Amino acid sequence: MVYQKSGFANPSKNRYHQIFEYMFVFSKGKPKTFNPIKDKPNKTQYNFSKKRRNKDGSMTHQNDKSRIEVQPFGMRFNIWRYITGRGNTTKDAIAFEHPALFPEKLVQDHILSWSNEGDIVLDPMNGAGTTTKMAYLLNRKYIGIDISEKYCEIARKRLLSAKK
Repeated sequence: MVYQKSGFANPSKNRYHQIFEYMFVFSKGKPKTFNPIKDKPNKTQYNFSKKRRNKDGSMTHQNDKSRIEVQPFGMRFNIWRYITGRGNTTKDAIAFEHPALFPEKLVQDHILSWSNEGDIVLDPMNGAGTTTKMAYLLNRKYIGIDISEKYCEIARKRLLSAKK
């Protein structure tokens, strides 16, 4: 997965501007849950017949008369774009004490995609606690780990604020 930001923090004079980050989703074995987000508008709204390619490269329609119905919205691609910066990433002012925040909407979309209510969400580099906060708000159990006590305290404050 790729997370594309709406801008960049610090312009560089000797390299291209960095406006994306890779997002990794780890699971033990095959993921048990996948709830695809279907918010990409489909350009075509008509039904079409199923086609198959023969070994010789020619195309043929299947003998059955089934047709695939195109829904108004389809599954999004693996590049997710979000507007970032103050007022867009989070409303929690304390969170900006961390230098590398992920937008709450990005974290929400990942949690919704890869877990169900009651599941455990683990963030081994929890930082300012965006994952634990969003997991709580989405009725998931959560574990947040960070090496920095300062960031753990920010995460605890954000979580307590969300619980009010």
